[in-house]
Amino acid sequence: MRRRFAMSALSLALAACASVTTPPEPVTLGLTSADRFSVYPAGATTPLVSDLLWWQRFDDPVLGRWVERALANNPGVDIARERVVQAQALLGGARAQRRPVIGAVGTIESRSGSASGQGASGTGNVSGELTLDWDLDVGGGLLQAERSAAASVLRNEDLVQAARLSVAALTARAYVEWQEARLDQILLADALTMQTEVLRVVQVLVSAGLSPQLDLDRERADAAAIEADAANASVRVRQAAAALHVLAGQRPQSLERADGIARLPELLGRQPVPRPIDLLRLRPDLRAAERSLAVAAANLGVAESAFYPRLRLPGTLALTSAGLSGGVLNIVTESVAAVLDIALFDSGARSAGVDLEQSRVREAGQLYRQTLLQALQQAEAALVAAEGLGRRIAALQRASIAADAALSQARTLYTNGLTGFIDVLDAQRTALTNRRNLLAARANAVRQAVTLFEVMGMIAAEEMAR
Repeated sequence: MRRRFAMSALSLALAACASVTTPPEPVTLGLTSADRFSVYPAGATTPLVSDLLWWQRFDDPVLGRWVERALANNPGVDIARERVVQAQALLGGARAQRRPVIGAVGTIESRSGSASGQGASGTGNVSGELTLDWDLDVGGGLLQAERSAAASVLRNEDLVQAARLSVAALTARAYVEWQEARLDQILLADALTMQTEVLRVVQVLVSAGLSPQLDLDRERADAAAIEADAANASVRVRQAAAALHVLAGQRPQSLERADGIARLPELLGRQPVPRPIDLLRLRPDLRAAERSLAVAAANLGVAESAFYPRLRLPGTLALTSAGLSGGVLNIVTESVAAVLDIALFDSGARSAGVDLEQSRVREAGQLYRQTLLQALQQAEAALVAAEGLGRRIAALQRASIAADAALSQARTLYTNGLTGFIDVLDAQRTALTNRRNLLAARANAVRQAVTLFEVMGMIAAEEMAR
C-alpha cells in the first residue's frame, strides 16, 4: 500500500511540476547589422579570428612575449579561473540536490549475562539500514537553482575572458610606456649634449666680451631644466619596468639593460573595426552581464517555487541478523513514505522573496543596458581619439621639422653675432618641446590602438592563445 501511494505521489509530482522562469531578452538598443560607428577610419577592416590575438598584430615580438607572459602568470587571471572552478563545484552541488540521497547505517550490538547456577552466555546482533531521501522538486525550485548555477559558471568564464583582455591591454600599455620613457631619455640626452656644446660656445663668447653673462646664466638654467626632465624620464622607465614584471606575475626588476634598441611598436596593417552589434558577441563583460540576467531569472524561479508544496520520498530498508552464537535469523523490513510539506501562512515572507528577486531581475536588465551603453560610448570615444591623434601627429611632424630648421638658423646667426641669444634659447625650447610632443603623440597612437582592441572586446580564448 505504501509503495502504491509513493508511486502515485511521484506521478502527481511530475505532472504538477511548475513551469520554469525564463530570463527576459537583453535589450539591444535597436542595434542592427547595418549600423556603423560614427567614426569609421578609412581602410578599416572587419575583424578576423586572427585579430583576437591582437598583440601579434604589432611589429614587436617583445611586446607579444610580455603580453603572453602576463596572460599565463597574472594573479588576477588566475583568481578569475579559480572562481570558475568554484562555480562548477556549486553547479555540481545543485545537480546533486535533484537526485536521490542514499545512505547506510551499520550497527553491531553485543549482550552478555548469566543466570543462577548457569555459566555466562552472550548474544550478538548485527543490523544494517539503507536510507533514501528524494525531493521530487514539485515547484521546480531545484531545477531553477541548477540553472542559476549553470549560468553562473558561464558568467565566470566570461569574466575570465574580461580579466585576460584587461591584463593584455594593461601589459601592452605598460610596454609602450616603457619604450616611450626610454626614447624620451635618449631624446633628452641628445638635447643635453647639444646644450653642452652651446654652453661651451656661450662661455667662449662671454669670456671674449661678445656676449653678456646673462646669456650664460640662461643657458645653464635651460641645461638644468633638461637634466630635471631626464631624471623624470629615468623614473618613468623604472616604474614601467616594474609594472611589466608585476603584470607578468613577477617581482619588480630593472629593465634598463634590456637588449634591443628603444622603439615604439607599430600596428601592421589597418585597425580592424567591428560593427556596434558585434560588441554583443565580442565583449566578455557584455556576455557576463547577460549571464547575470539569466542567473537573476533563475533565482526568481527559486523564490516562486516556495509557493508550491514540497514533496519528498523518504524510505528505509533494514536487515537484522540476531543470535550470532546460535541460530541466525534474518529479518528484512522496509518503509517508504511520501511527505508533503505545505506552508499555509508565512506572514508574506515568500511574497517578499519574490518581490526581491523580481527587483534583482530588473536590476540585472538595467545593468546589462548600462554596460552596453558604456561599451558603445567607449568604442566611439576610442575611434574619435584615434582619428584626432592621426591629425595631431601629422601637424606635430610638420612643427618639429620647422622647429629644427629654426634652431639651426638661430645658432648660425648667433655665432655670427647677427641675433641675440634669447632667440637661440627660444628655438632650442621649441624644438625640444616639439620633439617630445611628437614622441608622446606617437606613443599615444599605439596606446590608442591597444585601447581600440580592448573596447571592442577582442580577446582569444585560452585554447586559441596556446
